[in-house]
Amino acid sequence: MPRDPDEAPLFPLPRGAILPGELLPLHVFEPRYRAMMEVVREGAQLIAVGTLLPGLGCDDEGRAAVGGVVGIGRLVRDEQNDDGTSDIVLHGVTRGRITDELPTSPFRTVRFERQARISDVHPAEAFRLRRDLLQGIATRASEPLDFDVTAAFDVGTLADRIASSLRLSPGARVAMMQAFGLEQRVDTLLRLLDEPRHRARLVDLVPSLGDFTLSLTDGKDTAP
Repeated sequence: MPRDPDEAPLFPLPRGAILPGELLPLHVFEPRYRAMMEVVREGAQLIAVGTLLPGLGCDDEGRAAVGGVVGIGRLVRDEQNDDGTSDIVLHGVTRGRITDELPTSPFRTVRFERQARISDVHPAEAFRLRRDLLQGIATRASEPLDFDVTAAFDVGTLADRIASSLRLSPGARVAMMQAFGLEQRVDTLLRLLDEPRHRARLVDLVPSLGDFTLSLTDGKDTAP
């Protein structure tokens, strides 16, 4: 039974993804995952949402291949139905890079390394990542954007918040979840924002990102 805060039952899904801050509703009906839910309820109430990798088959123990990064969701809603199934909602709390798979049955359990935060990197690197993200957003916005490159925000959190609001395709959401490192996450988001439909969403998103010191200007480009 997973008790370590960096261990969680694995719930692999086709194109499965949950980004930090997102809510993911799931219907749990297979017997092995009903058993998983009993463990989740008794433990840390965490589930690792994995991405099934089609075409790669199974390993020597018959386990389907999953992406190396999982979304770690905390159980925030749990409705147990009379037929033994459950309707649950997970809240994404972090990413985890799988470091080991533990011998559990009938469901799988993984041990994971949590994603880094901006406070974990050198201040000069943190400044560069913030600058690259904000300047990348500013150059892709359809209207002039005013921002403070010195603001001490978490660049990974901002990238995830924007990505969660872009109405991404399942494949794009998986790509964003698999972006474990901060630089990889910034690059992945900016590539997504190269698409016109996502760039168009930036104007709608910016007013909701006030705590990250982003704002639309009145027509004058004041970005450094």
